[in-house]
Amino acid sequence: MREIAKECDILAGSVYYHFKSKDEIITEILNLGIERVTDSVVTALAQIEGNASFRNCLHAAVRAHLQAFHVYGDYTATHLRNFKQAPPDVQLACKKARDDYENIWIGILERGRKDRALLPDIDLGLQRLLLIGSMNWTLEWFHPQGKYTLDELADSVVRMFMDGCAVRAEAD
Repeated sequence: MREIAKECDILAGSVYYHFKSKDEIITEILNLGIERVTDSVVTALAQIEGNASFRNCLHAAVRAHLQAFHVYGDYTATHLRNFKQAPPDVQLACKKARDDYENIWIGILERGRKDRALLPDIDLGLQRLLLIGSMNWTLEWFHPQGKYTLDELADSVVRMFMDGCAVRAEAD
């Protein structure tokens, strides 16, 4: 609490003027992380044409997710790394925001299935977990000044998700 107060240039006790408890602070930080990513993805999807292909929608969402994770890293990384260690009441207070975000991705993937861009026999929940999990992990290894730009990373994520990584055997 002293470190937070020092960073805000206030007395430690003054933090409680704005927050009732440490758990309320943690909840606010965790919710900010997921809300920033949600807002970015929703905005990106709203900015593309209504008749855009599933692949273009997916690309817009992937790019927005990655961008938000790396622009708002302090909040998004905190959410990602600390949610499971948070007290149960804090996790519960963040559940709606997490569920809302997951539902956006389920909607995107359902569209892909409806448009026949995704195989009908692969569980959408598993697809969502693998896709978001791989994007989230970029917090550990991606550097904007590294080998790939954020756009190249988004392109690669979409390409691997949509096209796979294996060489396709020619039909006889």
